[in-house]
Amino acid sequence: MIALAQLQELYPRARTGYLPVFAATAHDLFEEFGIAQTANRLHFFLAQIGHESGGLSSVEEGLSYGAERIMQVWPSRFPTLASAQAFARSPEKLGNFVYANRLGNGAPATGDGFRYRGRGYIQITGKDSYKQVGARAGLDLVAKPESAAAPDEALRVACAFWRWKDLNALCDTGDFTKMTKRINGGTVGLPDRLAWLEKVRRVLAEPPATQPDAETVRAVQRALQMRGFTSIGAADGLLGPRTAAAIRQFRLNNGLGDGLLDATLLTILGL
Repeated sequence: MIALAQLQELYPRARTGYLPVFAATAHDLFEEFGIAQTANRLHFFLAQIGHESGGLSSVEEGLSYGAERIMQVWPSRFPTLASAQAFARSPEKLGNFVYANRLGNGAPATGDGFRYRGRGYIQITGKDSYKQVGARAGLDLVAKPESAAAPDEALRVACAFWRWKDLNALCDTGDFTKMTKRINGGTVGLPDRLAWLEKVRRVLAEPPATQPDAETVRAVQRALQMRGFTSIGAADGLLGPRTAAAIRQFRLNNGLGDGLLDATLLTILGL
């Protein structure tokens, strides 16, 4: 389904040791959690975890922030520099404060806020999330929250989060923005998430067995470039991975279903 070389191209900054395990377990896990059933499900999943984990480079929320950064992340909790200064470079103290008494966590003294901070490819946060995701993953994440970020379990945990939030159903509607809202409660980082989706489609795109007419492809490439798909590069008349990815993204944006070059696409593009 997805080879190690593709994962390395997709997530070149991934933490050491994570990609080989990802590649070895992805097929079975994606089948188990229904992510393998359609291209949209797979592409949306890979794009969302790419954004959430910084390309699999950050699998645990550090919380070691300076005072100014703390004010930016939690402006309502830290309206002044003085209020933030007491928590600067104190990750455990900060986590226990900002995540206390919500998300299923107890008071600051319980240590829940820091214990159940963001972890994994999709950054699950809060005791309730660890409990819900753990139940679907078959793991006791409440007792062992660090498992969510472990190389051997991170992908299973992300897939279990996907099932908990019923994200396959949203994939099937093609509504990437609504999916983003379900994951983080808003549209934070949406441009970056969309950039990840474009990259996923490009890396996984397979050119057709036979090339269509070069002039038609050129016309499609130019039409897509005029609509903002500059990642295609030169209009060279070849239906390669970048052009195929742009076509699939355009089709998704316009509700045209799966496929590449067909009469419907040409009509929509005015060709």
